[in-house]
Amino acid sequence: MEVILQWFMILTGGVYLFLIAMYTAGWYALRAYEPKGKERKSRTRVTIIIPARNEQDTIGALLTDLKDQDYPSGLTEIIVVDDSSGDMTPLVVKEFASRLPEWNLKLITIREDRPFRAFKKKAISHAIAESTGELIVTTDADCRMGNKWLSTLVDYFEENRPGMIVGPVSFHEETSLFEKMQTIEFLSLIAVTAGAIRSGRPIMCNGANLAYSREAFNQAGGFSYDSFSSGDDVFLLLKIRRKFGPRSVTFLKNRNAMVFTRAKKSPGEFLSQRIRWASKNRGYHFKILFVSFTVYLTNLLVVAGGVFTLTNPSFLNTFLIFYTAKMLTDLPILLGITRFVNRMNLLWFATPMIILYPVYVVLAGAVGITGRYRWKGRMIRK
Repeated sequence: MEVILQWFMILTGGVYLFLIAMYTAGWYALRAYEPKGKERKSRTRVTIIIPARNEQDTIGALLTDLKDQDYPSGLTEIIVVDDSSGDMTPLVVKEFASRLPEWNLKLITIREDRPFRAFKKKAISHAIAESTGELIVTTDADCRMGNKWLSTLVDYFEENRPGMIVGPVSFHEETSLFEKMQTIEFLSLIAVTAGAIRSGRPIMCNGANLAYSREAFNQAGGFSYDSFSSGDDVFLLLKIRRKFGPRSVTFLKNRNAMVFTRAKKSPGEFLSQRIRWASKNRGYHFKILFVSFTVYLTNLLVVAGGVFTLTNPSFLNTFLIFYTAKMLTDLPILLGITRFVNRMNLLWFATPMIILYPVYVVLAGAVGITGRYRWKGRMIRK
């Protein structure tokens, strides 16, 4: 058993090292974008889509941030899609729309007239059908951003004309050790996302900060033939990548383009979110499944090696070497992303995160295979 475990660690660890090294190299090779700003007049009409369900406490702040954008309001359209909220979310949006009639803010309401799995995709599809923008931008109702967010996105789009722009996302306003640990872990995922895109192998994105041309969305088939409940971001990325090639998906490395959201308050909320993410794995193609499986198996071996060491002390050195090698593999990309977001103080929380990370990955991955999770008050299957 000990020899078998050792060989698994050597083989899996080698593949993991190669993948993370590739994404790390991609992150550092990705040049920060500097917009030309006032040297060029923007002409792109933009539709910002905000799917919302029971977000009365957060959507007002987001709408205020959007109102304060330095992009011309005459070229901006904002569509909030209320997905059967049971609170005051629609009233908050209507109040903003009535107070600022020149703002071009629309509210679309979706009711659950029949069972439907892909709620968020349905919401975005409805909004796109009623929109007029050449560039579709999506964010979440609990997000915040600076006033140069939209102009930076549009400048980048007009200069490069990609099919999809993946923007950086970070947690903010953390108040506990648990939330700060989530931030450092989440930032590592953003860095891997960017590194994979730069290496020509895009595998992830986040719908909280995503933009794509209407043409790319339509030609790639939108959300058609996509039965998974979540994945409005990743599955669309894969379709655009398949239709136009990997270089049609780009990452916008600019702090002004960042979107901020809040970490989960409780372990239960956090685990539910990650199970939701893991539930999409069955819809990925082989290359992404290979990456997901390698990451999962590496963390499973950390957990298994730790348990095995408790009853077999002679395995301690092997376990420590494997665990240390994994931490050293992960460290450079953590350094890069924390420097980019100007939050290197978060590295203090990397150690407890690295200790707990394998356990949650194994648990979330195992439960996510079932395809069942609770989200926004709904029990979702697949």
